[in-house]
Amino acid sequence: MNTVRCKQKGKQYKIYVNDIYLGFLFKADFERIGLDAPKSEEEIFTFDSDNEVIAIRDIIYDRAYQKSIGYLATAEYPAGVIKNKLYMKGFSESIVDEVISVLYESKYLDDGRFVESYTRTYIRSKSRELIEREIQARGVDASQYRDMIDDVYADENVTEEDVIRGLLEKKYRNMDLDDIKIKRRAISFLSRHGFTYDKINNYLT
Repeated sequence: MNTVRCKQKGKQYKIYVNDIYLGFLFKADFERIGLDAPKSEEEIFTFDSDNEVIAIRDIIYDRAYQKSIGYLATAEYPAGVIKNKLYMKGFSESIVDEVISVLYESKYLDDGRFVESYTRTYIRSKSRELIEREIQARGVDASQYRDMIDDVYADENVTEEDVIRGLLEKKYRNMDLDDIKIKRRAISFLSRHGFTYDKINNYLT
């Protein structure tokens, strides 16, 4: 026997199957599986078979999957970011893990593709070290993709010196970088873009 507990929160009903959190449903979802919507803020259903629980899980899974596809339609994301987005929307770990697995299998998620896209996006505005740290912070081991990052830099024909030059030309065009105050501001500016003091100083001297 399965016990499904529904706890209302706003327009959503938090769903617990045998006291394990699964996700959420809306009133219309209950009608889809042939149930009357809960009439109170908390209601418990009991089922002799697994059919209703499977139907509930399918609805929650499908909603999480479609959310993920929507996110990935706008940009390349790694699994860690998609997971966090789904957790924030109220989906359970088991549902999220299942969605992530299917996304990898169907090639909607691809860590290498994310690394390439992220590097190309920020190659002219951030240091390589910062790009790799930010990739790492998104749950992808950047060290495994250093050859790919090398290829992006080669393909774009960009060096870190080029990036520093471009940032300075954009921010400090026609300013005297020999002026100590301006130079300090420029150093601070480039540091925020991930460049070490040594690299900055080597370029400015």
